[in-house]
Parts: sequence; structure tokens; C-alpha cells
Amino acid sequence: MTRHADLTPARLRRPGRMAALLGLALTAAMINPAAAVTDSMRFRVYLDQEPIGEHSFQVSPDTDGKQVVSRANFDVKVLVFNAYRYRHESREAWRDGCLEQIRATTDDNGKAFKVEGEQATNGLALRVNGDSKRLPQCVSTFAYWNRDFLKQQRLLNPQTGELVSVRVESLGTEDRMMQGRKVAAERYRLRAEQLDISLWYTPDGRWIALESDTGKGRTIRYERI
Repeated sequence: MTRHADLTPARLRRPGRMAALLGLALTAAMINPAAAVTDSMRFRVYLDQEPIGEHSFQVSPDTDGKQVVSRANFDVKVLVFNAYRYRHESREAWRDGCLEQIRATTDDNGKAFKVEGEQATNGLALRVNGDSKRLPQCVSTFAYWNRDFLKQQRLLNPQTGELVSVRVESLGTEDRMMQGRKVAAERYRLRAEQLDISLWYTPDGRWIALESDTGKGRTIRYERI
């Protein structure tokens, strides 16, 4: 039986799981490369029906590729208490679908992470909380909003610097609500060791929704604003 991501407050403290699930890693935007404009996206995030925060993306073209800024803010409350807090910001540079540079900071319920990396001649030189490691030459990430990332077999978690093996399955087309109207959307299932996620895209490749069963009878959802 597939193991689902667990987003109960106690399990959320496990480093890296929130970042992978919420898609905090980024890749090249699916926008016109010639367009000198910034593509801005915002998603409202829910745990079941309860809003817990937002995740925003800004993708800007430059002379060599793309510059991407991602910000996520989540608070899970139990009664009147804040049981879980998550803050993440990532600034990344991309060229030809490969990560060229990353600067990411994360506060995972009080546990701090800092990831810095840049492309070198023999791969991506990465530093995670000061510890160095070397990754392959061309690395992609959990870029849920870029449908092309589903072609990859391994993805980088920008919070932990871990390279994660994934499996992707196409589940066909189904109706999905987007900003108050029904649209036909292509559904995909992404699985990793501790993740089981459904993703929806419009036929032209826009990411519009995410859902994942926490394994404890609760569901985390992204809805595009």
C-alpha cells in the first residue's frame, strides 16, 4: 500500500516533508521566453477546509534564462494555539531547464535550514546548513506548476538538499473547479517514499490545483487565486 504524506502537527516537524509536499522547489516557467514580463501566481493553501496560508511565485525572464522567487507562509492552528509554523523563501536562477543557482531559507516550526548552490563544471555545488555536496550537472526540482518537471525521475528538495526518486502516472482528464468555473483538467499522480500527490493542469499546461491525503484522514489542498 502506498504511504501518504502526513501533515498532522506532530509529523509536520519532520524536516523536508513539508517542502517536498508543498512544492517549494521551482523550475523554469511555462511562459513565452520572449516576453519581458513577470509571471505572478498565488495559491491559497488549505488543510481540509481550513485555510492555513498562501504560496506565491514570481517568474521573470532575463538574458540567460529565468529568475524565480517563491514565498510560502503556513500556520496550522489547534483550537486557539498555533501548532505548526512554516516560512520559506527561495530565489533561483534557471537556464535551459536546469538549476543554475539557488538561495533558500526555511523556518520549519523553529528548525532553520539554509541551502545555497551554483552550477560548476562537474555538477551543482550545494551547501546545506554549511555542509557541502555535489549533485548532477542538470537538476530539476518539485516544480508542480511546470508540467515538464513530471518527466524527471529524481527531484531536488530545496529545503534539505536531498535528491528524491519519484514516480509519475497520468490519470486522464476530469472536470475541476478553477476560480468559480468548471474546467477540463489533466490529472497526474506523483509518488515518492513518503508522498502521494495529485496534480491538475489545464490543457495548455497551467497548474491549477494540488491535493494530498495526509494518511490521517486529512487533505492538504492548493487552490489558485
